[in-house]
Amino acid sequence: MPADLARGTAILFDGVVRSYPAPTGAVRALRDVTGALPRAAVSAVVGPSGSGKSSLLRIIAGMDRPSSGSVAVEGLDVGAASARARRRLLRDVVGYVYQRPAANFLTDLTVAQHLRMAAGADRDGDDLLAILRKLGIEDRADHRPEELSGGEQQRAAFAQALASGARVVVADEPTAELDRGSSALVIERLHDLAADGVTVVIATHDPDVIAAAEHRLELEHGRVREAGGRGSPDPEAPAPGTVLRWPGRDLPTWMAGSGGAALEVVGVSKAYGHGDEIVHALRDVSLVAGAGELVGLVGRSGSGKTTLLNIAGGWERADEGSVSVPSGSSTPWADVAYVPQRLGLMDELRIRENVEYPARLAGQLEERRPLIDGLLQTLGLDELGERYPREASLGEQQRTALARALVMGPALLLADEPTGHQDAGWSRRILAVLADAAASGSCCVIATHDAELAPLLHRVVAMADGAIGSPA
Repeated sequence: MPADLARGTAILFDGVVRSYPAPTGAVRALRDVTGALPRAAVSAVVGPSGSGKSSLLRIIAGMDRPSSGSVAVEGLDVGAASARARRRLLRDVVGYVYQRPAANFLTDLTVAQHLRMAAGADRDGDDLLAILRKLGIEDRADHRPEELSGGEQQRAAFAQALASGARVVVADEPTAELDRGSSALVIERLHDLAADGVTVVIATHDPDVIAAAEHRLELEHGRVREAGGRGSPDPEAPAPGTVLRWPGRDLPTWMAGSGGAALEVVGVSKAYGHGDEIVHALRDVSLVAGAGELVGLVGRSGSGKTTLLNIAGGWERADEGSVSVPSGSSTPWADVAYVPQRLGLMDELRIRENVEYPARLAGQLEERRPLIDGLLQTLGLDELGERYPREASLGEQQRTALARALVMGPALLLADEPTGHQDAGWSRRILAVLADAAASGSCCVIATHDAELAPLLHRVVAMADGAIGSPA
C-alpha cells in the first residue's frame, strides 16, 4: 500500500465504469477506474478536459451511480445505496463545490445566509465570518451571489463547504476562475481542513493545486493513467493562418474615420447599491482597443474585468461615461460577439449545431463551412460534433462557445476567462486561435487572471479595484 494511504482509506474505487446515453451511442466517461484516496489528505484528480474527472466526483458525492463496479465513500457503497442514502451522504458527509460558481447558490439568499443554512443553528456567527475572512471575502457577507464576481462566488462556495462540517469535501475545478493569490488562500484552507481530519478531493488542471496535493489520481480518456506512463501531449498551438480561413470581407462602416478603433471606452464608472453600501465596480475607466489587436484585461477576482466586458457588450449600462463598439452590420454576431463565463450554449442543439448557429442565422452556412470545420478541428471538437453540450465536459463546452463566437469573424470579440476551464495546452491553443482571428482583422479583448498567458497577448491592461493601470 502506498505510504499516503497508510493513514486510512476514505474512498475506494474498484472497476468503475460510467456510461451516458447519447444519440450516437453511449458515451463512456469512466472505464475500469480502480484506486483509492486517503483520509485526511488533499487529493487531486487530474487529467485533460473530458478525461472523466467531473463524472468521478459526482459519484463520490452520491449525485450519480457507477454503471458498473463499486465506489465506497466512508464505508458506503454508492452504487448499491438507495436514493435516500445517497441524499444523506451528500447532506451529512460530503460537501460539494460545483464547477460553475453560480450553481452553488440560491439567488435570493446572501452569502451569510448560505453559510448559516449550511452550518445549522448551532454554529456561532463569528465562526462563520472568520471563514469568510480567511478566504478574503468577509466584506461580501451581506451580498447576494449575483453581486459577486465569479472568483468571489467560488470562494463563497468553498466557505459553504467549510461551514457545513463535512467529513469529505469534493470540489470540481475550484480555482479555475481565481487569480493566483486567491487560489493560494483556497489551497491553504484545504490543507487546514485536511489537518483537521477532512478528506479533500479536487478535480483540477491548476499546477499550483496539483503541486500542493498530497495524493494524485490521474485520468485519461476515462481510465487511470499508468504509473510513470505518458499521456496525450498538450495540443500544439497552430501557426496563425495555417488552419483557419475567415471569408473575405469589406471594411465595415464603423471603421470609417475611427482610426481602426474597435472598442473605445471613455470615463466609464459603474456602481452597485446595497443598502447603505455602494460597491464601485468601475471607476473612470478609459480604454481603446484596435482592429487586429489581442488585448488581455488582467487582474484579481473582483477587479472589474467582467463588469467592463458586460458594459462593452451591452449587457449592462454604465452609470457615467461612454462606450463605442462596431455597429451597423445587418449580420448578427458580425459586429460584436461575446463569450460569457456562463457560456450560453443551447441545450437542445448539438455541439456542431451550436457552432453553426450564427452562420445559419445569417444565411451563410455554406460560405462559412470551411471555417466551421477548421474551428471544430483546431479546438478539439470535431469528434464531439453530434453530442449535446451536457454530454461534453465544461472545458469542451467552453471551447464550443468560443468557436460559435468566432464563426462570423466578429469585428469585436469579448471573452470572459476563455481559458478558465482549460489545461495549459488548450489555453495556448485558444490564444493561438484568437491571435489568428486578430490577424484576420478582429479586435479580441479577453478577461483573464492567468498571468502566464501574458506573453501570448499583444497587449496587457492591468485592472485593480475597478480602475485601469498603465498598460503593460
